[in-house]
Amino acid sequence: MDIIYKGAEATLYKDEYLGYTTVEKERKPKKHRIEELDKTIREKRTKNEVKMIKKAREAVNTPYIFSIDPENSKITMEYIEGQTLKERIKKGKEDPGEIGKKIGELIKNLHGLNIVHNDLTTSNIIRKDNELYFIDFGLTENTKKTEDKAMDLLVFKKMLKSTHWKQFKEIWENLKKQYDKKNVLNRLRKIEKRARYTEKNEKNQKDT
Repeated sequence: MDIIYKGAEATLYKDEYLGYTTVEKERKPKKHRIEELDKTIREKRTKNEVKMIKKAREAVNTPYIFSIDPENSKITMEYIEGQTLKERIKKGKEDPGEIGKKIGELIKNLHGLNIVHNDLTTSNIIRKDNELYFIDFGLTENTKKTEDKAMDLLVFKKMLKSTHWKQFKEIWENLKKQYDKKNVLNRLRKIEKRARYTEKNEKNQKDT
């Protein structure tokens, strides 16, 4: 198997399964945690990720799950052959306005199922032919809270600003128009206002 990604929580391997190209995701043991507790946490997160991938499929394209091995914290899933939106936007292969609308629609669909991804980035959205696929549901949770949905959008907004600053305004404005959940967008503005207020106070305290 070839390692295609190695992160703090998991390692991804590219492999073959029943004639299909697959990704095997393995959550590695954490030495700083008590062994039994660590095993329980990894099993729980593995099961939850599979559950969220399958549930999210009602709203967006997600990888097909071939097998799950909770005891060893492993998931074997479809390898999505395509390019990340991060690559495509940077190379000018996506129209900022159109991709903003599409992402807004898909996030709205996810939130409509009370699914919050918690790691929304253009690296975790892949274009395969004419379809967009959402990947990496390791932090995803089921929640009805408006605050959680607003934070999901905030994570994506901050990522856009830092990674795609040239296209940021067009993507974000079109995303908001298509998302169109006023209660969530209003909460997002309140969170940002609260953050600016906190930053201002901290700066004033340092200056005094």
